[in-house]
Amino acid sequence: MALGDRVLPMVQFLTLAAEDKGPEVSEAEISNTTQMANLSLTATSAKPANVTLLDLPPEILTHVLLHLPFTSVVICQGVNRHLQVLISESTELQYYIHLGVYGQVDNPRCDLPISERLSLLLARERCWEELDLDFSSTVEVPFQFKFLDPKLSPGLLYGVTTGGDLRYMRVPTVPDQKVDWGIIRSGETIITAGLCVCERDLQVLITAQPQTVHTNTTGFHTVNVIQMHLNQLSTGGPHPEAHQAIISFETHEQFRKPHIVMECAGDNLLLVLRDRTDTFKPDDQIYVYEWKTGDLKLRANAPFSSYRFPLFLTTHIFLLPNINTGELEYWRIPKNQSETTPSRPFFILSLPQPRSGAIFYTLTCRAEPNPSIQIYNTSKPFYTDPHHAIVNFYVSVWSGRYAYPEPRCFKLLIHRSSLVGCLDKYSASASFNNPPKPIPYGDWGPPICRWFNLDGASWTETTFGQRYIAPPPLDVGPEGAPLTVLNFNPMDVARVLAAEKHRLKAKILDEDRWMTGNHESERAAGLSSEDDPVKEVQCGEGNKGVPPQIHEGRVLGISSDQLVEKTEAKFRSSEPPFSAKAIIQSLDPLDDPYGCFENTVYSSLPYTSRQSRGKYNPDILVLDEESVLGIREGDERRIKEIHILHYG
Repeated sequence: MALGDRVLPMVQFLTLAAEDKGPEVSEAEISNTTQMANLSLTATSAKPANVTLLDLPPEILTHVLLHLPFTSVVICQGVNRHLQVLISESTELQYYIHLGVYGQVDNPRCDLPISERLSLLLARERCWEELDLDFSSTVEVPFQFKFLDPKLSPGLLYGVTTGGDLRYMRVPTVPDQKVDWGIIRSGETIITAGLCVCERDLQVLITAQPQTVHTNTTGFHTVNVIQMHLNQLSTGGPHPEAHQAIISFETHEQFRKPHIVMECAGDNLLLVLRDRTDTFKPDDQIYVYEWKTGDLKLRANAPFSSYRFPLFLTTHIFLLPNINTGELEYWRIPKNQSETTPSRPFFILSLPQPRSGAIFYTLTCRAEPNPSIQIYNTSKPFYTDPHHAIVNFYVSVWSGRYAYPEPRCFKLLIHRSSLVGCLDKYSASASFNNPPKPIPYGDWGPPICRWFNLDGASWTETTFGQRYIAPPPLDVGPEGAPLTVLNFNPMDVARVLAAEKHRLKAKILDEDRWMTGNHESERAAGLSSEDDPVKEVQCGEGNKGVPPQIHEGRVLGISSDQLVEKTEAKFRSSEPPFSAKAIIQSLDPLDDPYGCFENTVYSSLPYTSRQSRGKYNPDILVLDEESVLGIREGDERRIKEIHILHYG
């Protein structure tokens, strides 16, 4: 057998791995690994002709395995003893597996050794699994915020004060860390701000000033000049990558009180403008700029008060929930000037429709973190994978009738990867030339969504990554209530189910032994594989983000037993705490006592639930990457202090 013939099976294996893993694997990586294999096989050309993949040196085989989805690496441990020993004893492979299990992405710019990164990852996730508090601290707020938005940048809390300045603080990560409130002044009144710190060290301050202009057609009239100040947070000066320090544009004079919401992903700045008044009801405005060059990449209009919050699905596709139509609109950002600038969405998902006479009163969405091209500005060993983050929709329905004179509030949670996956599943419904046909909620929604009734609870933006912290009830007593953290990571669901199954089997065996003295296998307990007391979760193809589904069987191709038993010893020996519960109701009907929706709304997205040992009584709860922030309000809902609960 020729040398090329011996290398070919390995190249085919690696190519299939690349196709399975997705665009993360580059042709350069495949070429590099192939060259390594060629060198290895050349050096061992005296071997018999039947060289296999397992004959490769451990360092090359490890490199090949790192190109597989992490779930496939776990499965490979069951192939034979050679792979089992290689994978279980490789710190690099164990770190790779656990990054996938916990929905994290490695930061290649981190200088820490992989063994230390793995230890930090396991320690942090253990704290979250047990809600084991690392430390707590309280930060006073000595000024008054106009608004507070602690969700736009991981680990950074900031807001615009009533004086028009931007104030920010870094959330403490170690006990007794000194906290200082930074201040940024622009010389003009800041109406909103946005940060993209981890990726670009970028802060964007947006100001609006009325200005009288004159044209030959309209004469003198007033416009609002919107300015985006592109600064570097670490220095406070203009951002060095921006060709111009300020990007400006004008709005129509009918915008008496412009309200602006901004999001940043990659090189794109997305702004949605609407007017706060009902005087003229001008169309909403959508702008997308490439912040480095200042080029306008997209501009579009929509009827008055259609949009509240935009959401990036990828760095070049964003979603706009349309409150007037009850639809989720997908918009494409041109990647270069040769592409046609869109004037409408190219894909639409319909939400459950309100009953006759009712309307959507509020429809907002957030997801943290935002998609990014690459992490530049952090020394952290790993960060939350934005592709699998939960999208947090706040939905309220109002009829104005006696049945429910106040809007009724609901929460809708979906993985960002599931919303992206709908583009593949329903690709025939996408249209770039004509208005797309909306896909009914009943077709796309139930398997990948989870709805909650929020009546009787406070409203906050409370997701980060795949975790959601449930808002406290309004009637909580002075002693407070435990924190309730839900985790929508399907791997966590599988682990909790496996632990529940093992506990149930052990309980049945103990009872049987006590009653009969029988010490034989689990068959003595009347529990066979066909009588599995729990269902498990399946999430589809590798880590491509295929929507989780409820099935009897496996999660990502792995049984929950494999997930618990075939990973690194520290992970294998640790079970989720007994307080953890897995909720996997398929086609669970939404609690809708007022009949807000025309039809029964079903959802099935599985999750786990955990409660803290301690009780807390904040006015607002906010979830960050490493902490829970409890915000306490004083008179006139003025933010008084921030209580930080750090979990690693």
